[in-house]
Amino acid sequence: MRKIWVKLALVLMAVGTLAIMLTTFLSMKEMDYHFTMYLDEVRNQQDQKISQLAIQAYEQTGSWDKNSLDKMKAVSSVLGIRFTLFDAQYKQVLSWGGDAENRSMADDIPLEFNGREIGYLSIAYHDENSYQSMENHFQLAHTNAMQWTMFALILLVILMSVLLARTLVKPLVQISAAAKKVAKGNLSVRVAEPGGHDEIASLVDTFNNLVHSLQHQEELRKRLTSDIAHELRTPLNTLLAQVEGMIDGIWEASPEHLESTRGEVLRLSRLVRDLDQVIQVESGALRMNREKIDLSGLAGQVLDAMSAAFIRDHIQIEKELAADAWVMGDPERLAQVMTNLLNNASKHLEANGKIAVMVKLSGDRVQLHIEDNGAGIPKEDLPFVFDRFYRGDRSRTRERGGSGLGLTVVKGIVDAHGGQIDIESEVGRGTAVSVTLPAIRPRH
Repeated sequence: MRKIWVKLALVLMAVGTLAIMLTTFLSMKEMDYHFTMYLDEVRNQQDQKISQLAIQAYEQTGSWDKNSLDKMKAVSSVLGIRFTLFDAQYKQVLSWGGDAENRSMADDIPLEFNGREIGYLSIAYHDENSYQSMENHFQLAHTNAMQWTMFALILLVILMSVLLARTLVKPLVQISAAAKKVAKGNLSVRVAEPGGHDEIASLVDTFNNLVHSLQHQEELRKRLTSDIAHELRTPLNTLLAQVEGMIDGIWEASPEHLESTRGEVLRLSRLVRDLDQVIQVESGALRMNREKIDLSGLAGQVLDAMSAAFIRDHIQIEKELAADAWVMGDPERLAQVMTNLLNNASKHLEANGKIAVMVKLSGDRVQLHIEDNGAGIPKEDLPFVFDRFYRGDRSRTRERGGSGLGLTVVKGIVDAHGGQIDIESEVGRGTAVSVTLPAIRPRH
């Protein structure tokens, strides 16, 4: 199987080589074109200068005198050019530069003096010394130089393509190797950051975050399994011991004992109910009966229902409930949110503790704020308070600690209402929970 870096390198080589060859070809054509134009211009200028020499010789004597044309002979000898001079009737007057055989590229230039035509000058170039030969020599030298340059650039492209392809693909190879380890259950593997802020760096960062999330979820799964087993083991062992005691006759089936057994059954029932709600929340199957709700009125009802428990536990309640704090939601579910948050707050309080409940309007949002002055939650535990079976204080009993599923359900209910829940806490000073929901304006 051909590796991806090889494929990428071949593509880069092909593109680079094609670009170099095309650029070289166009450069050679352009250079040849402009060099030919340059030669033609030089030749035209030279022809004009030679024709001026002939006219000046005619001007000296008023006729084509051989003695006055000696300069033409010298020029012919130096430049290797054949001159043939004709009079106005196109009769040959003189010729310099040898025979006309094996000569090419002859130019006939009309000669004029004082507005009348006095003759013609034919200029022919030897093949071996002609501009064509000069052009061929230049083209050959230029072609060789361009070819060597092209080969050097292609070699450089090949080297750079291999280097670049391996550099670009290296993180992908590392991700592939890491993914295979993850597939085998190794969630501690991470890919080294390549640096930069490009798509590959983003991919590596995303992969590492994904593996971190999987590792966290695996830890939660293990803890969930352990916690469910532990939560079920305690009431089941208690029930088993009580029932066996009744069967063996060592534990009387009195109303008090049966009530204790009933309490364990209720605890199991609550745990199963909470688990069912968590499953509904996480699967998006939580049923909602939405209607217009005055959140302040609902909070007042919940506080009234829990007032006896607050009095029993010597908990002070402070409330500030704004008027017309209307939201669209399920009153039973939102009451469950308030009850759960108030229960959590009360469990962290000592005697004569205080809970402040506030409902207020803030623009197009309604905020429920519940704050206590209890033990608080450690900073490192705050990111996990909504996880299933999470208990910040492992020393709390299940009678006071609950199942550890309440806040998971609360967050799911708030999310289902399009709201947001935030928790701030400081150890020794207490915890503040804010639930923000979209506000509505009721029609009167």
